Amino acid sequence: MMEAYKSMNVYKLHINSALCVGCNDCVVACPHNASLPPEMRGDIKNYTIIVRNGKAIVSNQSFCDGCGICIEACGPKAISLKVAK
Repeated sequence: MMEAYKSMNVYKLHINSALCVGCNDCVVACPHNASLPPEMRGDIKNYTIIVRNGKAIVSNQSFCDGCGICIEACGPKAISLKVAK
């Protein structure tokens, strides 16, 4: 079981701030963000992706499972997903 875990991919979100328009579509689309219980909302460390100062940023990379829904939601195509092993 441990061997399977070691071979799993780790996904890293990358946001191109030059392309980001801060529309918040990625934040709303993220399944992790959407599933936060009310008592955990408001603290940015509980979110995967947020908009800060008019640009999307990765708030907590560890919550990203690589689903790609934020990428599909991003009209300007400012978000990409990198695979790191």
